[in-house]
Amino acid sequence: MESKVEPNSLPSQKARRLQALFVGIGAIVILTIAAWLSPSADGVGTHKQLGLPQCGWILAADLPCPTCGMTTAFSYAVRGKLVTAFKTQPFGMILAVFVVIIGIIALIIAFTGHPKTAFWYRWMTTKTLFIIAGLAVFAWVYKILAHRGWFI
Repeated sequence: MESKVEPNSLPSQKARRLQALFVGIGAIVILTIAAWLSPSADGVGTHKQLGLPQCGWILAADLPCPTCGMTTAFSYAVRGKLVTAFKTQPFGMILAVFVVIIGIIALIIAFTGHPKTAFWYRWMTTKTLFIIAGLAVFAWVYKILAHRGWFI
């Protein structure tokens, strides 16, 4: 059974532009914070510069949590060190690049109102979400192995 999107169910141009503006501002804020932080050479712990505690998973079980290294990867990525960001936390590097792309697209939508650039209404499918989840799990397994010393 195919579901159709009714024309009236899509956001108006004004609402779409406002949503896009908030997404664009959010992306700028995230990337600015990442640029302000100094990436930790250990691959984890950069978030402590924001006043956050050390990862409880590492403290309790010497096992990185699924998001360990994300802040560090973002901090490397905004400096253009994508390989280092990927080695630090693969999914974090992917997310950082995604935030840049989405931020640019969102600001284009916000300032031009161009409806065809609102691609996330078409691309956020169940298959896409499964791919994203799979990449996140892969990155977590990689981070666990790296934490255990499998990679240099």
